[in-house]
Amino acid sequence: MAKSAKRVKRVLSAAARRKYSDIRHQLNGERDEILAEARRRKRVRDTLTADLHQAFRILKKERIAQGLSLAEMRDRTGMSRSALSRLENDDTANPTIETLSRYAEALGKELAITLTDKAS
Repeated sequence: MAKSAKRVKRVLSAAARRKYSDIRHQLNGERDEILAEARRRKRVRDTLTADLHQAFRILKKERIAQGLSLAEMRDRTGMSRSALSRLENDDTANPTIETLSRYAEALGKELAITLTDKAS
């Protein structure tokens, strides 16, 4: 017969209930602001992630144009074939700038990052 866990119900004092109620009200008041900031950060992260994936699509095109296989890229970068394939094809991959640079260098290219004005 399986043992069941004993539930323990904590009884809060009036002061503790007031404290938690105040915190809940404060958070509810800031909820819209918190959610708006979270959405903004997600948009920024999604844009950056899309830019990184676009960079890898460009690098993959260059690799193919140079007639290089993943095995040859493995030898040039020191990264495994599976890691290279993931970086080129997996939209959930999260490459670092260092990884992009290493891949570009293996193609005889240099990674350049530019800062431009934001489109309105």
